[in-house]
Amino acid sequence: MNRLLIKSLAPAMLSIFCLLIAPRASAATFNMRAASYTKTVNGRQVLMWGFAIGNGAPTSPGPALTVSVADTQLIINLKNELNVPVSLVIPGQNGFVRDASHTTFEDAFGRTRARSFVKETQPGQTVQYVWKNVSAGTYLYHSGSHPALQVQMGLYGLLRKNFTNTRPLSQAYEGVPYFFTREKVWVFGEIDFDVHDAVRDGTYGTTVKSMIHSTPDVYLLNGEPFITTSVSGGPQGATLIRMLNACYDERIPVVNGTHLKIVAEDGRKYSYPKLENAVNLPALKTRDALLETASSSPLTVYDRRSLSRQ
Repeated sequence: MNRLLIKSLAPAMLSIFCLLIAPRASAATFNMRAASYTKTVNGRQVLMWGFAIGNGAPTSPGPALTVSVADTQLIINLKNELNVPVSLVIPGQNGFVRDASHTTFEDAFGRTRARSFVKETQPGQTVQYVWKNVSAGTYLYHSGSHPALQVQMGLYGLLRKNFTNTRPLSQAYEGVPYFFTREKVWVFGEIDFDVHDAVRDGTYGTTVKSMIHSTPDVYLLNGEPFITTSVSGGPQGATLIRMLNACYDERIPVVNGTHLKIVAEDGRKYSYPKLENAVNLPALKTRDALLETASSSPLTVYDRRSLSRQ
């Protein structure tokens, strides 16, 4: 009798044992919030929207989210402290868990229009966003609700994950040409004062009807007004430059006097690196480049597209 009982329980016991010893998915978890703040830009007070971690101050770009090599999942708990719905999308990360429907609205002509292609976080609520099988690379996270406006207001930031982090050389992607010892992040943004003023005054949709004819007054690099900057190499390996464009027009960063080895776009490595002096960076996309120079002398960096408009 006991033998029969043990034999009948054996499959179930084996299943439980396998579950106990099976490796569990490791998750990078961030508790974020979307909130408004005021920023001084060229002597002018500008209403901004930004992301923050926990009780930290909101910023634009938002906090850089780093997923460790061991983490296979990304969990973002987003609290909305704005007076409009927001959401989160990460173009290029294909493991998003769709556990709720997207949001639509009816326009003035009775047509059903999409406001967000993912679930939204309503004002005062906290909603969880989950991505599985997080892949290595450089990604732009941003609001997926009315992104033409909300990205302009500042709801965007960097997500990164390396393939390996073996010191002194880290590896951005699998393969030979993707090792680096130093890292630079360039997040390009822009501000249209008329749009920000209209949102502040509650007149967006009347005084400023849409973003179609938006014209930037200030171009930003990592949240600050930008005309030129600099970057340096070094003798101990390459510098990885993560470039992200949160503008609604292309940016063309140029490192004066040298070429960059472009190795990836939107977190997808190229089959073969491309040597470019003027890097075409389309709207809401990312590109990764390696600066391979042994000189530690600073090299001037500028955006050819924005300089042509000044």
